[in-house]
Amino acid sequence: MNWDVAVVGCGPAGSLAALESSIRGLNVIVLEEHGKVGEPDHCAGLVSVTGLKRLGLRVPEECVLNRVYGARFYSPSGVSFSVSRRSVQALVIDRRMFDRWLASLAQSAGAHLTLKRKVTSFMRSLEGVHVHVKGGGEEKCKLLIDAEGCRARLAKIAGLPPLRGRLPAVQFEVRGVDVDPDFVELHFGGRLAPGFFAWVIPTDEGARVGLAARSHPRKRLAKFLSTRFPRAKVSRTVAGAVLTNGPVKRTFTDRFMAVGDAAGQVKPTTGGGVVTGGICSRIAGQVASEALQEERFSSGFLKRYQQRWEKILGKEFSYMKLARRVLNRLSDHALDSLFKALIEYGGTETMEAYGDMDFESAAIKKLIANPKILVKLALALLTLANPEKSAAPTA
Repeated sequence: MNWDVAVVGCGPAGSLAALESSIRGLNVIVLEEHGKVGEPDHCAGLVSVTGLKRLGLRVPEECVLNRVYGARFYSPSGVSFSVSRRSVQALVIDRRMFDRWLASLAQSAGAHLTLKRKVTSFMRSLEGVHVHVKGGGEEKCKLLIDAEGCRARLAKIAGLPPLRGRLPAVQFEVRGVDVDPDFVELHFGGRLAPGFFAWVIPTDEGARVGLAARSHPRKRLAKFLSTRFPRAKVSRTVAGAVLTNGPVKRTFTDRFMAVGDAAGQVKPTTGGGVVTGGICSRIAGQVASEALQEERFSSGFLKRYQQRWEKILGKEFSYMKLARRVLNRLSDHALDSLFKALIEYGGTETMEAYGDMDFESAAIKKLIANPKILVKLALALLTLANPEKSAAPTA
């Protein structure tokens, strides 16, 4: 069968691209390499309420494990502050159930989901795209949407720029821990998690405790867990990766669009990509519909995909990438100084007033515009800069 659109991968980005394409009347096939949608899961599962509204999604209760109102930030020496609001700010979701729910939305709209269909390569011609599946199968389509995740094998075949800023990550699901169910914890420090941070996300039965770092994330996480929750019982371990460099410079080419992690459409500050990738995926579905209507599949036409997502998210990614670069340069002592400055000079109030989990540029600009915080930051960068090197954690 000749399909209008083939979507590779049935994570949130793939399902939303398939959903948007299908509700616009396109004949869509989704090729998922695993036997079950949502497995294995690689995400911390924290999604903002405002982001879900932007995507037009009302998550079923069975997918929700907890609701949080804010976050607590911890510096290397333990200096801390909280940012919160009276209303729920984010949902802690069961990613497996969430992914299956999104897939069901796409199927209800008409998308054809196939499992155990690992795409190995593809070839383009004047007539369309020949998608090769492991085991010798093939699907034909007019347009290919790559939502395979941060491996981005197909994007490389298509000639798109390579993903950069990939960090290994590990997460433990733990029980027997004393956590505030209303707050997420973020722990920073070059010795703890060089290049990123550690997180504690409260769930209905305990917490998800994770860490991403340039090296030895499992050892670093085990050490953090033994300090923060010495009596915790690990019930499950999940390994994956976070992307911290923002989107690749080009996310399209002839008959091809990359979405979500495959395009690097992930927040450099936190590694979250459900909302940002979802916004881009829905735009890809819209552009796919326009391409089919006009029978135009060249990169010259599909560039409107990138133009549209950049109009919405381009500034956001730029500011978040800047913030990530600054944080990566600061020594632990400089981070302590920055935390103290944020507390002393109104930074926490600014974050509460202007903070948005997905659209962070407004808060970042306001913080930079605060002269006292800016001076502290400039001094930290000039005198306490920390090269992006870190030794393995001590035993």
